[in-house]
Amino acid sequence: MSRSLSVGIVTYQSDLDAFSRLLKTLAAAIRVAAQELGMGAVVWAVLNDESPQRRQSLAALVRRQAAAAPERLDLQILEGHGNIGYGAGQNLAIRRSRADFHLVLNPDVELEPRALVACARHLEAHPECVLVAPQGFDGAGRYLGLAKREPSLLALALRGLSVRPSAGLLGRQVGRYIYSDRLPSPTPQPIALASGCFMFCRASALQAAGGFDERYFLYFEDYDLSRRLARQGALCEAPNARIRHHGGRTARRGPRRIFQFVRSAIRYFNRYGWKLC
Repeated sequence: MSRSLSVGIVTYQSDLDAFSRLLKTLAAAIRVAAQELGMGAVVWAVLNDESPQRRQSLAALVRRQAAAAPERLDLQILEGHGNIGYGAGQNLAIRRSRADFHLVLNPDVELEPRALVACARHLEAHPECVLVAPQGFDGAGRYLGLAKREPSLLALALRGLSVRPSAGLLGRQVGRYIYSDRLPSPTPQPIALASGCFMFCRASALQAAGGFDERYFLYFEDYDLSRRLARQGALCEAPNARIRHHGGRTARRGPRRIFQFVRSAIRYFNRYGWKLC
């Protein structure tokens, strides 16, 4: 039985080289999925960039990749809507999806060739699961700890201060938040919250959850979606689904980013309850 996949990639001032690497590794992973699972895929590049020159450069990369894409890959461009936020941009693709699976993806990710196969096979083998998160690594091959437990104000503050997991009191707070006691694991593990850089979802569950809450312009939209997807079924991190995540400009928190982070944090904690530590 063939499967189908849709993918949403939202750009905003994205690094062109990183975006090009993403498109190439995504096409390679889709090629493997087509060979092993008969999977076809449609990919929407959602260009939130306001600069016409930036959109032209990004669109040119998509068109070049489309010309070399495998037979089962359809690359589409959505643009002209302005910077509507990450979740709202992803929803443009989610609402168009008619696939079995949907992948929420960042433009600064690189996929290993079998990442999509691993995700699809996990969902098919585990009907109770609705989202597969990957094991993420940085450019040097260090495990990133993308999956999280429910955040506390203290854990967020310590992460902002770059406190690392350790045996100390503060280090234990960070370690618990990023699952350093259980992850990475050689076997699939249940998680509470997935990173929005890569969320491989059962499309029916994603549609039932309503996609992203567009009131989160940036930050915490992935945590909120994880909470609502958890009402549909289980979330897990799968060891055979591996990516590299290089980080992006959204991680460079100037005053505007800090304001967006605080505003989204307040919305999230107001909805799900305030937790000091």
